[in-house]
Amino acid sequence: MIRSWRRTLLAAALSLATVATGLTGAAPASAEAPIGPASGTFTLTGDPDDPITRGQSFSFSTASGMTASLFGNPFEAQAQVKDPVTGVGFFLALAPVGGPLVAGTTYTGATAWPFMEGTPGMILNGNGATCDGVLTGSFTLQDITWGPYNYLEKLDATFEQHCAGAAPAARGEVHLTNPPGPPALNPQIALAPTGTITQPAGTATVRGTLTCGQSASVNLTGSLVQSGRVGWVAPLTLQCVPGQAVPWSTTTAAPPNGARFRPGDVEVRIFLDSRDPFYDEPVRVTVGPVTLPLKND
Repeated sequence: MIRSWRRTLLAAALSLATVATGLTGAAPASAEAPIGPASGTFTLTGDPDDPITRGQSFSFSTASGMTASLFGNPFEAQAQVKDPVTGVGFFLALAPVGGPLVAGTTYTGATAWPFMEGTPGMILNGNGATCDGVLTGSFTLQDITWGPYNYLEKLDATFEQHCAGAAPAARGEVHLTNPPGPPALNPQIALAPTGTITQPAGTATVRGTLTCGQSASVNLTGSLVQSGRVGWVAPLTLQCVPGQAVPWSTTTAAPPNGARFRPGDVEVRIFLDSRDPFYDEPVRVTVGPVTLPLKND
């Protein structure tokens, strides 16, 4: 079962803090990317007095064994890379100011993430070192894309960081792509064109089909209204099957005060409630009011 990517993001942030202190041991399983590791490249060069690179150059590629994780949301992108042979790894965080991250934008005047106030934020740590205290920097987002629920799919950026506001800098590029996330649950109801009435009880039955983007349980409730008569349908728990239209039917309790549904038009409202099993987001879909004719069964 795939873990919630939001819970995974929190666990990963804790693991990434380990890398930020220069301890580049293997990340725990809870820090894996939502579906699998990211793929791409991470390159870095630096001036001799830069504490992160120490004047060295680094070129990481998942094609040659680098491990990488990519996490984020519209207001923050984080990347972790590591060479499992040498144990050298880096953590990079990029954040905008005053709005979401926008592809094609250069962010200047960045200060230390996550403590920035009124400025963009960034931090590059790793190689056994941290950029303590004041830092300044800039970064350009060449491309950034999200899937459903702001699942970060791709990050292409260049960046430059100066520790302690000094002239020596670390400069690099990150080009990472996560495996595509599954489609959102997105439950959808199709109502049959007519409902039926059971006599003499005067209860009404409506039918339809349910389609979804993922496998999940969906709770269905609803109401029928006809000339002031209101009936609540019996709640259902339905099992979504991706790619299939799952049939369902539900019947109202008899309206109060002796009133009964009659042949003719009725207003139908259907409510679907669930939780997306991958993105760990609540889902509610409202259908209607839809006018349907009721006929005797």
